Amino acid sequence: MMMNRIYSACFFLVCVLAAVPAGAQGLELQLQEIRTLILEKRYPLALESLRLVARQIQDLRLESVVPAFPAAPAGWTALPPLSLLEEDEIWSNRIAAQRAYVAVPGPARLEITIDLHSPFGPAVALSFNPLVLTGDPLSRLVPIGSETALLRFNPDTGEGELRVLIGRETLVTAKGRGIISPEILINLAHGVDYALLRHTSGL
Repeated sequence: MMMNRIYSACFFLVCVLAAVPAGAQGLELQLQEIRTLILEKRYPLALESLRLVARQIQDLRLESVVPAFPAAPAGWTALPPLSLLEEDEIWSNRIAAQRAYVAVPGPARLEITIDLHSPFGPAVALSFNPLVLTGDPLSRLVPIGSETALLRFNPDTGEGELRVLIGRETLVTAKGRGIISPEILINLAHGVDYALLRHTSGL
């Protein structure tokens, strides 16, 4: 059982390694060391080494989507992007990353989440149904370039959310709180590089 698990993990890493840019090639030595550990039957250490390599590969994949995040709006500061993957998702093909923007000065905050190979895509697609929208006067569909977004904004609370679904598995979500207009979310969403996300979804 453990041998099958290790070989399956190795196969996953080799396939991913072949698909990502040249920065991943520096991991080849570590994979060779893992093969040696397997031959020596040092399986727990091999598994731990595999986890570290998988995390490094996911970091490389995260770097590939960072350029898709929009620049900070005027008067706002962009914080470093963060990975949202749980520890048990490092073996998956999902990329989930978030970047926050804070107003200077002020308590307002914006967030952009990019979720490639998202498990929530089918559920989000249902929310774009016009029949569903008729039951929520705060929601409407808006164009974002060649994409269609679902926008929900509450003027009483200054909270809003905008979602763009690309294909079936790539989800871009912009959230804001303490904002005075939904146009802030719309403009931020326009700054996302959707062409890059379509390309990166294959990595």
